[in-house]
Amino acid sequence: MKILHVYKDFDPPVRGGMERHIALMCRFQRQWAEVEALMCSRRLRTRRVVRDGTPVTEVGEWGRFQSAPVAPMFPWHLRRMRADVVVIHSPNPTAEVSCLLARPRGRVVVRYHSDVVRQAAAMRLYKPLLMRFLRESAIILPTSEPYLDTSPYLAAVRDKCRVVPLGIVAEMFAHPDAARVAALRTAYGGDFVLFSGMHRYYKGLPWLVRAAGAIRAKVVIAGDGPERSACMALAKELGVDIAFPGSLEHDDLVAHLHACAVFAFPSVARSEAFGISILEAHACGKPVVATRLGTGVEFANLDGVTGLNVPPQDAQALAEAINALLADPERARAMGVRARERVLRDFDAEAVARMEFDIYQEIAG
Repeated sequence: MKILHVYKDFDPPVRGGMERHIALMCRFQRQWAEVEALMCSRRLRTRRVVRDGTPVTEVGEWGRFQSAPVAPMFPWHLRRMRADVVVIHSPNPTAEVSCLLARPRGRVVVRYHSDVVRQAAAMRLYKPLLMRFLRESAIILPTSEPYLDTSPYLAAVRDKCRVVPLGIVAEMFAHPDAARVAALRTAYGGDFVLFSGMHRYYKGLPWLVRAAGAIRAKVVIAGDGPERSACMALAKELGVDIAFPGSLEHDDLVAHLHACAVFAFPSVARSEAFGISILEAHACGKPVVATRLGTGVEFANLDGVTGLNVPPQDAQALAEAINALLADPERARAMGVRARERVLRDFDAEAVARMEFDIYQEIAG
């Protein structure tokens, strides 16, 4: 069998939850099939490269409009790259429209990561195309039951849907540098609260900044992205002492996750459909304080079991939940233990890759 994964970016070079999931699926599914990826290049020229062992065609683009690559040759490449199964990772207007135009020869699987949320005006025009694309697909794979239950787009095609969660390689988070962990705890004054990820609008970081003044521990906001400078400016305006260490290499991320007392996940919009960062914190045995969005976030972080979930855009509730765990280390530790056990049992990336592959075999006959 030949499988083609289609999205706009790959990890590396772009670090992110969806991009990392795609890279892991490609890595593990190469055990059972021939696997390639079709992405965009963030440059004018098209090129063929190998990323993490996977052959990737990066199609030239003219730029991006509302995060979607403008890549006129994308349909041609999609048609040319023959595969038994074409996995379109959605939302992805460039690939969705290209699929309708190119009519790839393989069976189309939609890996449905999120609704389109922010571009509401554009969706009024684009929704008919999206719904046609979803109806013409062979199967749709949302990442959680809560997201399937609450998505206005999936409601009309629910009979095509089968839930398959996301996963991580927990072993990659199991062996921190003990000296680095100790150094971080010293540098941050003992227990600290960590966020790490892309600084995007839906991550809700301004609410963590507003909560920081009431949190009884140092707040560390790691990562980078378009909202970072605004968050740093807000922290300065409010006079709260927050550390912004920037993007962390993997070993440093693992050390931060093991050193922190609580992981914060203050997202505010349905664009946050799952939360890979939650699983990474859980793999390190840490409880998470997240938000209730009606998405897979509540599935990834079970309220009262692996952490606490609070209303979004509520700095007081966020601070109170974090402080409750800081004040009760035994409760926090027990949540962390349950969280790690659950990641190992339910969110192993290789097992997820096999679940997806078995579905590909089924729909490809």
